[in-house]
Amino acid sequence: MSESSSVAEKPTGILANQVALVTGGAKGIGWGCARVLGRAGASIAVVDIDVEAAQTAIRSLRAEGVTAEAYTTNVGLADQVHRTVAAVVERFGRIDIVVNNAGTHDSKGIERASEADWDHILTNNLKSVFLVTKCALPSLKATRGRVVNMSSMGGVVGQGNAGAYSATKGGIIALTKNMALDFAPYGIRVNCICPGWVETPLVNAWFALQPDEAAARKYIASIHPLGRIASPEDIGEAALFLVSDASSFITGIALPVDGGVTLGY
Repeated sequence: MSESSSVAEKPTGILANQVALVTGGAKGIGWGCARVLGRAGASIAVVDIDVEAAQTAIRSLRAEGVTAEAYTTNVGLADQVHRTVAAVVERFGRIDIVVNNAGTHDSKGIERASEADWDHILTNNLKSVFLVTKCALPSLKATRGRVVNMSSMGGVVGQGNAGAYSATKGGIIALTKNMALDFAPYGIRVNCICPGWVETPLVNAWFALQPDEAAARKYIASIHPLGRIASPEDIGEAALFLVSDASSFITGIALPVDGGVTLGY
């Protein structure tokens, strides 16, 4: 056996030897983040409520040479979050990065929304950020880690017929700033991303419901100055920037990643 073949290959990439926990990491934006961070060298803990999707995600990551594990979790329930974070630390020994991406949407303003609707959206979108970050905080302190919270341009400019959703996404921006201040003494940076239209399963389902899907897609693309909607990997690349040393002096920001759709009239 040659000397080179007897030595295990070391992880490569700007996130080599780091561990990233991505909630809602099996599909859509979460999958885009998991894939981009994994390609940058991080080991990935895919946290998702969808068992089959999570298993599919880690198989795909492993096929690309990424070390990955799946954890089935309802991130709105404290006991499940505690167990999951403990399991991730036991498996990998550390957590360097948390991407709080899990969430959901409804198309109801407050006139139509029930109290149960309101509670469901706030628990999944906003309370989950609190629970996951709080549970991961001891490890993040040890690694001087980074947190990326997934907000939305809906939390910046508002969105009709989405009262609870808009409230949670605006809340995530405010919570991000609070966390950035509170965690800075520990060397932890906290930022959030505000996507616009992204080609996720949820958005594709919306397109499929339109009377003319092709026309709807063409119109939505046309209102973006860059001529298209984002891919999940586009958002993943923004997350990579925010967790990398390239953004070492950035904390507490809400980064729009919307292809310019909110510019102009």
